[in-house]
Amino acid sequence: MGDGIWRMLGLALAIVNTKGGILLADEIDTGLHFSVMSGMWRLIWKTAKRLDVQVFATTHNSDCWTSLAAIANTENETEGGITIQRIEREKRSSIIFNERQIVIAAERGIEVR
Repeated sequence: MGDGIWRMLGLALAIVNTKGGILLADEIDTGLHFSVMSGMWRLIWKTAKRLDVQVFATTHNSDCWTSLAAIANTENETEGGITIQRIEREKRSSIIFNERQIVIAAERGIEVR
């Protein structure tokens, strides 16, 4: 199996073993082809919701966050379920993008990372 399959398996096992807790995933898209990003986010979103896991993930990949936007657009959740938080060195707090803003940014090609 390739690195992508192992990465997806690792993420799935990590979420299941974190029931009721917090999962930290650095560079969540490492080893994954852009074509599977939506599937990865769907797996994470549905499993985290079911098991009450809060997920914090980092990425530098625009394909990764735009795939997250697609999930945010299809899930009819209340505000606050999915956010992107950009950290800038000169700012005292993160810049928060809610689900609606993530979708708009993806549609218009606005950078949020």
